[in-house]
Amino acid sequence: MSSIDLAALKERISTTPPSNQTDFYTIEAIKEAVGAAEAANFGVGAILVDDKTGNIVCRGRNTVFTENRSDLHAEMDLLNTFETLHGSKSRELLRHMTLYTSLESCPMCLCRIITAGVSRVFHVADDEDGGMVHLYRQLPETWQEISENRVFKKAECSEALSDIAMQVFLSTSDLNNRLSGF
Repeated sequence: MSSIDLAALKERISTTPPSNQTDFYTIEAIKEAVGAAEAANFGVGAILVDDKTGNIVCRGRNTVFTENRSDLHAEMDLLNTFETLHGSKSRELLRHMTLYTSLESCPMCLCRIITAGVSRVFHVADDEDGGMVHLYRQLPETWQEISENRVFKKAECSEALSDIAMQVFLSTSDLNNRLSGF
């Protein structure tokens, strides 16, 4: 089991007040990540924000192990919920939304986000090993064309929040053994 203490991370979250609106949203994504980790899933969370109102309209968290579905990363969980609620209106609505995720989106999630039509995606912590945003220019040209004029980048949040988000994810790194069959 990981030596990272989730209770201590939750305390750090509660004592790190948001210094701006972005921090508020990143804290909310991290809270979803903590919920995922507490449920014995990978510690990744996401929220969807309406650009017009600033309201959080949907939340998601990694549920790969509790739902026994390999596709249920936080972003996928969030988009499944949103698209189920809004049906054929989803794509148009998502054009006016910003997605915040606690960890840089993997290739599968980034392509799903592009297909869904989300206009802006901000991640709290970089994922040099599994993230796709820093490798965006390596996507096939068609995917880059589809997502032209959209924003995919690290959130402008405090380094303390980036560190907390990474620590929440790392607290569940031992779950990789479940995927590799050990």
